[in-house]
Amino acid sequence: MEFKRWRLSATSTVVNAGLGLALLFSTAACSKPEKASESPPQSPSITTDVELPAVWATRTLDSPVSAIALSGGSRAILAVAYETGGLQFFDMEAERLGEPTMFRIKALAGGQSTNVGGTTLTVFPGVTREGEVKAYIFGDGLVAPAQVDLSVDGETFIEGICSGPAGTEGIMRLAFWTLGNDRVLQAGIVKENNGELTWDRGESTFTDFPIHSCAYTSDTLVASPRATAAAPLIRGNVSALLSLEPESGLKLSTDLGMTTTDVNIRDGLSVIAPDKPVAMAAMGTMMSGGYPGGVIALAGEVEPGKNQVVFVDPSVITLPKTN
Repeated sequence: MEFKRWRLSATSTVVNAGLGLALLFSTAACSKPEKASESPPQSPSITTDVELPAVWATRTLDSPVSAIALSGGSRAILAVAYETGGLQFFDMEAERLGEPTMFRIKALAGGQSTNVGGTTLTVFPGVTREGEVKAYIFGDGLVAPAQVDLSVDGETFIEGICSGPAGTEGIMRLAFWTLGNDRVLQAGIVKENNGELTWDRGESTFTDFPIHSCAYTSDTLVASPRATAAAPLIRGNVSALLSLEPESGLKLSTDLGMTTTDVNIRDGLSVIAPDKPVAMAAMGTMMSGGYPGGVIALAGEVEPGKNQVVFVDPSVITLPKTN
């Protein structure tokens, strides 16, 4: 196990803790700022390395991957952005949804299902190569992902992004950092207004390190100076945090990053996981696709010149009573 530097925030108040860890807590939970915070669910502690099975994979992808994201809801979707340009959606059986597009995207965040004008749409926020935030949508009547504007209060040169559920407050929570201000997470809520997507600015979170990734857990916004990707794995009383680090690979924490354990992936009979994943996404609850314990998606090279997204079963973590 190792201690890691993280920043956790429910608001913008800064409280420093020892061992290189900074915790930001307040009397307000992210989802209900007007009420006192309830104690978070007590997640089962995991103190040893975890081995998870790779169970399914996409076909060979068109090119190396720059970013991936997952959405929940009754029609879960995997979004894949390519290094050479292009965005492709897949269902949870790894079959393509619609046609690929040539949007040039450097970062994606988790999608949410919403209803706009009586039509159910899945909305993924993303960052273009030019540093602009856009929304990428898919639903009935669309033959390919569509790009729509998502203004973030005039902010430009966005470097990274993360999202989480917003409950009844809006479509999703959305936080980002910029090239010129990579020590501040600017957070807010995405809403729909007369067919337009808007971002209502909320509290900012200040860190003492350059941010490389962020994630929304149950009621906490988390940032990391080392992990290139972070994702919550939440189901019932289980609240875990996954992180992907360039040198040490996939890590798991059940105490919001204070300690971590290694996650090792076991290849399946016909599924090979990438030795060095370049992108990661995860969901603890998946309503479609046959993943009762949720799913972890890892993108990367599974053999020289062959790139895939591999689906991993995290039931050992999310359904501990059944294992």
